[in-house]
Amino acid sequence: MANESENKLLFRMHHIIPRGLTSSFDIPDSGITLPPSPQDIEIQMTWGKVAAKAWGPVNGRPLIAIHGWLDNCGTFDTLIPLLPKDLRIIAVDIPGHGLSSHFPPDIAYNYVDTLLAVERMFEHFQWKKCSFLVHSLGGATAMLYAGVFPDKVEKVICLDIIRATPTISATMDVRLRKTVGKLLKYEADIIAGPEEPISYESAVERWVSGTFGSLDEKACRILCQRGLKKLDGGYVFSRDRRLLAAPLAFIPKEDQLILARKTTADVLVIKFIDGPYFEDPEDYQEHMEALRTSSKCVRYVEIEGKHHTHLTHPETVAPIINDFLNYGSDSV
Repeated sequence: MANESENKLLFRMHHIIPRGLTSSFDIPDSGITLPPSPQDIEIQMTWGKVAAKAWGPVNGRPLIAIHGWLDNCGTFDTLIPLLPKDLRIIAVDIPGHGLSSHFPPDIAYNYVDTLLAVERMFEHFQWKKCSFLVHSLGGATAMLYAGVFPDKVEKVICLDIIRATPTISATMDVRLRKTVGKLLKYEADIIAGPEEPISYESAVERWVSGTFGSLDEKACRILCQRGLKKLDGGYVFSRDRRLLAAPLAFIPKEDQLILARKTTADVLVIKFIDGPYFEDPEDYQEHMEALRTSSKCVRYVEIEGKHHTHLTHPETVAPIINDFLNYGSDSV
């Protein structure tokens, strides 16, 4: 018989119904009992390694989980145990984040380079097709990949993002000029030596404040497991400092609409109402309509919550994802 905490969890899953979605969710057993601990793995790249956590059976349905900017794969630690047990989930630290290697000097970070890492992962695992579970910046990578390699992607689940933030032509020169200046500064700082170590509590406080309340202390401590590195005298952040500069990338809206029309994967976008809106609502709608050109199932769901709701309140997100993963191709 379920104990009191299990009953509360089941009640929340049954009664917290996001806008625009029915209440007929499939509640998996994994929502109650945590699965075995994930396995830490490394995937070798030409420039270093991509570190990752592997969840679920080796022969399960393959799914790549990609985190957001300055986070790491720990962002999915509370959500993955609530997802179907037959998934083989590879939750990665994208280049320069978490425990993954940093890009070499003079090689800047952008969304397109991450496509190479994803393609190398396909080769490493010998997958023919997989799905994506992505948050924020990770959604930019997954949506680009789904448009470039439509035959390789079955489903895409985007959390609080719909695509890469499009390049604004009118201010492109200003943005790139600032980015070049910041990159040169951060490169000089890296050459000068490591950051000044700080206490663990100070690191947690800085991370929480940097998200404007999106992360609470408990969630932040989960990210700190891969996001901090211990040195003599304290801790430093493990991410590449160059990531603090905006990417040197050109991703116009028109190009992304073309790729969206070529996307054949089923797509679910879960928008957290109190999270950031990177574009106007009409731009979101335009992109969703473009996805419906070739995709048979495109869903857009809004729920209450901030940018990291999938980590702080996974029980509100998991039922929507499970419904999308386990049922047919009816567009909502």
